[in-house]
Amino acid sequence: MRSVFLTIVLLSRFTSLYGENSDDMGDFQSLLENVSDLATKKSLNVDYMPSVVTIIDAQTYREGGIQNVGEALGMLPGIQMQLSPMGYSMATVRGFKNPNAYLSDKIKILIDGVAINNEVAGSGDFYMDFPMQLVDRIEVLRGPNSTTQGSGAFYGTVNIITKLGNTKEENRIFLGGGSYKALTAGANGYTLSNNWKLFTDGYMARNEKSLPVDGGTTGTDEAMRDLSIGFKAVNGGFEFLTRYKRSVYGNFYGFEEDLDPIPTHPKEHINSYFFSQASYKSNINDVGIETKVNFSHRELNEGANIRDVGGEAARFATVGVNMQEGFYFTEKLKEQNLEAETIFTLPKIASNEIVAGVGVRYAKIVQDDYTNSIENGITQNIGTILASPNYDSFRYRESREPAFWANPTTSFIKANQSRTIGYGYAQDLISVNRDVDIILGARVDNYSDMGKTQLSQRAAVVYRANDTTIFKLLYGSAFRAPTFTEAYANGHINYRAGLDTMKPEETNTYEAVAIYSPNLNTKFSLDLFYSQLKNVIDLEEFSNTIAGYQNYADRTSKGVEFEYNFRSKLQHNFYLNASYIQTCYATPPEEDYPVSTSQSMPDISKVMFKALYIYKPVDNLSFGTAWKYFSKTTQSKIGWIVDDGTDTTVHPQHIVDETLTYKLSSSSEFRATVKNIFNADIREPSYYYNTDGGIKREGRNYLFSYVKSF
Repeated sequence: MRSVFLTIVLLSRFTSLYGENSDDMGDFQSLLENVSDLATKKSLNVDYMPSVVTIIDAQTYREGGIQNVGEALGMLPGIQMQLSPMGYSMATVRGFKNPNAYLSDKIKILIDGVAINNEVAGSGDFYMDFPMQLVDRIEVLRGPNSTTQGSGAFYGTVNIITKLGNTKEENRIFLGGGSYKALTAGANGYTLSNNWKLFTDGYMARNEKSLPVDGGTTGTDEAMRDLSIGFKAVNGGFEFLTRYKRSVYGNFYGFEEDLDPIPTHPKEHINSYFFSQASYKSNINDVGIETKVNFSHRELNEGANIRDVGGEAARFATVGVNMQEGFYFTEKLKEQNLEAETIFTLPKIASNEIVAGVGVRYAKIVQDDYTNSIENGITQNIGTILASPNYDSFRYRESREPAFWANPTTSFIKANQSRTIGYGYAQDLISVNRDVDIILGARVDNYSDMGKTQLSQRAAVVYRANDTTIFKLLYGSAFRAPTFTEAYANGHINYRAGLDTMKPEETNTYEAVAIYSPNLNTKFSLDLFYSQLKNVIDLEEFSNTIAGYQNYADRTSKGVEFEYNFRSKLQHNFYLNASYIQTCYATPPEEDYPVSTSQSMPDISKVMFKALYIYKPVDNLSFGTAWKYFSKTTQSKIGWIVDDGTDTTVHPQHIVDETLTYKLSSSSEFRATVKNIFNADIREPSYYYNTDGGIKREGRNYLFSYVKSF
């Protein structure tokens, strides 16, 4: 009944505005497709969902010059995309960031509804460079979503829906190039064979990127080689989906922001991810049943140079050891996940629409090899070192990383690590009347290695005051289990040890949302939120105590997010958002530094504005403008940083991109983009606080692409 009512209201308003023009009816159809099941496992119009969801239309964002998933997320309110020194993407949502540990971004990444599982580090950052040319849309939920997605759906959930995943029946190729010798090529295709619909896509990309560094004689190492290939087969209620992605990157600013400490020993990091999922939908006695089985395999092959040969050789010489390798490490990890889930959609009972599910996932590390040149030098010469009269002054980081000295090992994670996760959830969408819905949900997850069952809950009220105005009151809890790194990492020099008694992180979030849409052209939304975290997992790095992972004190985040959309029949498509965030960062009590609960979260901008404007003066030509403003990032008041006299404050910055898209024909188009057209001095926070003012990013650069449909 709800969907019928929505259709009647929209249709009456649409026809009164535009009549029955066929082009307008195409726009109307796109409006009806503005639905998602990200928050409820049941398709709803996003304005009716018991969460704050923004749907990114990939075509619009491409016309605005947005190149990949990470850039697209960075255009949304409350989200700030940054880089680790080695180039890994970090998504800060609503100011929640772990300033001491960047291994986990704490958002759930799905591609075509399949979760990108990563128990080792808890991150899906290696999908942030996925090209928008292969994307149909991206559904982004800000806030907790553990009741349907489980651990990791903590600060947000992102579902990247590709053209392949959305069963887009088209055949097209795209080619591109630009600054830094960038080249890209890809395609997606469709064919019909008997009763099978077959879809495929793929791309390859590369560049030779290097950026100048303040005061340096060399540039960053950001050269990239990236590829992916996907396949989907559909026959009735059966679907099979598989994808492989592999990326190779240089080490950007280096492990500790030292660009090239061993020039003769180049290093890079390689990530690859393969998954396959088979699913089947059926209906038994009016109960919808969907069963999914999937397998994933992730590989990490990473290396980094940390310090040069000269300094390390001099230090080892004091204990009579000839060290000529410098300081570097290599790490090879392989993880596999096997999961099965069944989702039940029950027939409507009175005013209740219930969705329930059960599942189990098994995760295991199948390869774990770690090499560290300094550790090798110590273990191979331990007798000489201990016998040296200078041993007491040598003690290479023994007080900071005692775990290595107590148990030298060549693995990154404790041996034979695995976990089995069993879960069940239920959600009830209660139609109180035509105007009011209540959503109640709960989920339990049991982790075999922690011996703990975690409860997640959701409650929401959605009130349609009239045809133009909707109000929501939302509550949600979420959790994030410790990753294998946080719980079970072996102690290594320059790597912290895990803590196997770590508690899961938890959050409780409260939101009030107002949506006003006076017509089909215009929509305003306002969201007030307050979140409280407890058992925060972060690194403790005080110089006078043993460093390592631990649970921190509570943190809170509060703020406001505003979104405005305007779209005319042809010429104008405008999107603007603004956000203000105040996040409290509490440090743990230590001997020399009292606990602080008044510190704002370091390295984030409290105020952000973003806008995307597409102007089409004629059918075959459009101009796109993307604008982002970030206020000054907050200074750090963490004791050991202040004592060192360093800071990473980044000044306010405006970033403007301009894009021209010209349709050569109904089946081909050319696009040219100028990124950072005003050549602004763009900076990001320095993770190790070694670069005052932040690390330098791209100046003005150029991208070109050509698309041909068949």
